Amino acid sequence: MALATPDPQIDISKVELVTMRRRHVRQVMKIEAQVYPRPWSSALFLQEIVRRADRYYLAARYDSAVVGYGGLITSGLEAHITTIAVDPAYHRTGIGTKLMVGLLDAAIARGGRTISLEVRRSNFAAQNMYEKFGFRPVGLRPGYYVETGEDAIVMWVDQVDGPEYAALLNRMRQRFEVPRANRNEVSGG
Repeated sequence: MALATPDPQIDISKVELVTMRRRHVRQVMKIEAQVYPRPWSSALFLQEIVRRADRYYLAARYDSAVVGYGGLITSGLEAHITTIAVDPAYHRTGIGTKLMVGLLDAAIARGGRTISLEVRRSNFAAQNMYEKFGFRPVGLRPGYYVETGEDAIVMWVDQVDGPEYAALLNRMRQRFEVPRANRNEVSGG
């Protein structure tokens, strides 16, 4: 499994992953409006980020600006990535991969063994990134994206708590300079 190479135009080590807070939402909304035809509202993000027991949201910061974000829901042994986006000016720089490592670390720290997500059928770049993390297509949600009528591919990865997956995440963590998640910060409780 080949790993993507970060774009040399940015220093990926200077992209910081932080727990999303209220102060980040305005910048998140600017990205959200650029990348989604039907963006989430700021009220929805605010509702999500306060639900720390079963939600976890990250903001990726570079030069003091939010350049990406992602979130997940956890429930027992399962986790679901609800959203992940990168400012189009920073696509193909490794920020999405760095966010995925942070989200997967959080899901595992919260007891997740299986992780799912939906992705647009036409979003081949995202599908390729998810496949690098072991996600595989397991189903289709016809017309899932209401604003365009586009289908969603359901992707799934399991046994993320095993040694093989830990080795994969460690390789990604090293290549994209992602510090290991602080277990207390992501624990949700």
